Amino acid sequence: MSKSDDAKSVGITQFMAESRTIQHGDGSFTVTIPRSLAMEWDLEHGDNLLFTAEEGATEATIHEPGSQGGFSLGMGDE
Repeated sequence: MSKSDDAKSVGITQFMAESRTIQHGDGSFTVTIPRSLAMEWDLEHGDNLLFTAEEGATEATIHEPGSQGGFSLGMGDE
């Protein structure tokens, strides 16, 4: 493993800003998560990420699974 590969496996250091290209297929859009964020949040296949945005907003927020910023709805919450 090279030093650059090792740096990618430690998560976010200081600040992260990366752009991603939106992919389209099967009636949905897909955006990949940067490896550094996946490592920082210890994301695994099948994890759910909550995206929140307000009408007319120019930005959205991604919430870490289980974080206080997110919420979940159960069967009794309908």
